[in-house]
Amino acid sequence: MKLLTKKGVLNNNNKHNMKYIFDLIVIGGGHAGVEAALAAKRLGVEVCLITLDKNKSGRMSCNPAIGGIGKTHLAKEIDALGGYMAEATDLSGIQFRTLNKKKGPAVQATRAQTDKKLYEKAIQEKLRQENIKVIEDEIKDFAENKTKIEKAISEKNEYRAKAFVLTTGTFLNGSILIGHKRKEGGRIDEKKSSGLEKFFEKNNHKLGRLKTGTPPRLSAITIDFETLEPQPGDEKEVFMSFMGQKNKHPKQTSCYITQTNEKTHSIIKNNIEKSAMYSGLISGVGPRYCPSIEDKIIRFASKKNHQIFVEPEGLNSDWVYPNGISTSLPEDVQEDYVRSIKGFENAEILQYGYAVEYDYIDPRNLSKTLATKKTPNLFLAGQINGTTGYEEAGAQGIVAGINAGLYAKNEEPWVPQRQESYMGVLVDDLTRLGVSEPYRMFTSRAEHRLLLRQDNADERMHKTAKRLNIISDERKEIFRAKQDKKHQIRKKLETTKIKVDGVAKTAEQLCKRDDFTEEEIKTLTKQEGKEFTEVYFDIRYSGYIKKQERELRKIKNLEEYNLGLIFDYKEVVGLSGELQEKLNELKPKNLFEATEIEGITPAALNVLTIHLKKIDAIQTI
Repeated sequence: MKLLTKKGVLNNNNKHNMKYIFDLIVIGGGHAGVEAALAAKRLGVEVCLITLDKNKSGRMSCNPAIGGIGKTHLAKEIDALGGYMAEATDLSGIQFRTLNKKKGPAVQATRAQTDKKLYEKAIQEKLRQENIKVIEDEIKDFAENKTKIEKAISEKNEYRAKAFVLTTGTFLNGSILIGHKRKEGGRIDEKKSSGLEKFFEKNNHKLGRLKTGTPPRLSAITIDFETLEPQPGDEKEVFMSFMGQKNKHPKQTSCYITQTNEKTHSIIKNNIEKSAMYSGLISGVGPRYCPSIEDKIIRFASKKNHQIFVEPEGLNSDWVYPNGISTSLPEDVQEDYVRSIKGFENAEILQYGYAVEYDYIDPRNLSKTLATKKTPNLFLAGQINGTTGYEEAGAQGIVAGINAGLYAKNEEPWVPQRQESYMGVLVDDLTRLGVSEPYRMFTSRAEHRLLLRQDNADERMHKTAKRLNIISDERKEIFRAKQDKKHQIRKKLETTKIKVDGVAKTAEQLCKRDDFTEEEIKTLTKQEGKEFTEVYFDIRYSGYIKKQERELRKIKNLEEYNLGLIFDYKEVVGLSGELQEKLNELKPKNLFEATEIEGITPAALNVLTIHLKKIDAIQTI
């Protein structure tokens, strides 16, 4: 047998054919796995990516789109930390739109429909450029040495490393369901990953079951687009990445909108017992906010139609993604209800819709570095933690990859903070609260939305990226130039005087007034560019921003009360038995984390504060 190390090949005899040794092994080539591998590589760690099919690395198995409300914030934070999701989107995006244009900046978001093949190509090319070794294999088990993972094991090989990142997506014990038919798999025509669930069960990690779904894919040449409502992209150039450049966008195209109707609903109602979801075949919980067409018709019975977004999967692809009609109905029923929809009367189905059910690990088993509490060198990221969405997966991937890389280098971990990033919100929600359904990011989950806008992600994350040394010199220089430009714009607004009703006002003052729009102030001050927009919003909402900053200072004060010195909350006089049990179970680090536990009252916080003072435990963590 051969032992392959970073430095060469050695001989050895063992039941396995090969042994591989790396600093870090990432298992799974989806969005979480890719970002994890790239992040660790930027830290200078020797990385190996193990996946079932390297030609499917970065595959968009559902709708080929990046961004959306809350999701864009994650994509841009990944970008600010040197990740590649946003750059790949700019290289493959065939339509860019700004959502919630008429609302405030905190909830605005960029969304890009991408060319599926171009996105995959960009991801795989990036892996090659970074010299990340990609091996096709299936990991079946882990071998432990005391409390740490020593090696990952497949049928024929074993892989040793200092740290491991597991990103199995929907493949862990996955099942594909169409009607009353079930087959094993994590994606259509792709086998499931099996064996690792036994490792988690053996180590008393709580496993759960979740499900997601996908609509039938339609042939573009069989759709009557003339009868559909066009949905064009933004006229103004929009980018996902901080590094975005106009000449990197491929050709832009339009999407379309149609609707279900009473005939569609009747077909589905008459066949509802044939759906895998309603026949009892599925035990996993699906995403409440992204229901199947069966769920929509049953739950919203009074609604006569449901919108469908008709979105191309690529510039040169015949495949169309009808967003809004995910299903697990049998093939013949899918044919009937699809052809009842305006524009789809003669539509050919290229791939039938299906549901996929899979295992996930209760994320409360993880620390905020995304390492498992029982095995500190094993990190989990993506749908295995109970989330859904490419952006949520990528964000977890970069957090896990950075921390696994730091672990391999024997350096202190990094934890994204809730008050500083949507990544922090994501990690905190998962590890503290767990999930009861597939977790999706929304802006409503963040308490400090005005501080955590999509447009200032690079500014919020730059300090961390620079400290960890995970961004290029080019990116640092572009950031510096951007900050210089913003400073110049700010000075211009402070010094430019404009007469309003005979009274001279600064342009800065006008930014705060409702009777002056951003575009008007741009024209008056002869300013342009995305930097102006950031400065404008900072000024316009400065009062609210200052208020949120004061709240953050209060949080910081609470964080200084270290609860780590309380080993047993039953010793804290004045707490109810219920709260004592909750605090003993959750073990918050500080008073701020304690405030987020259900049932914690101001009186309970006061009791904890008094107890800490008694034991002289007030100190910075």
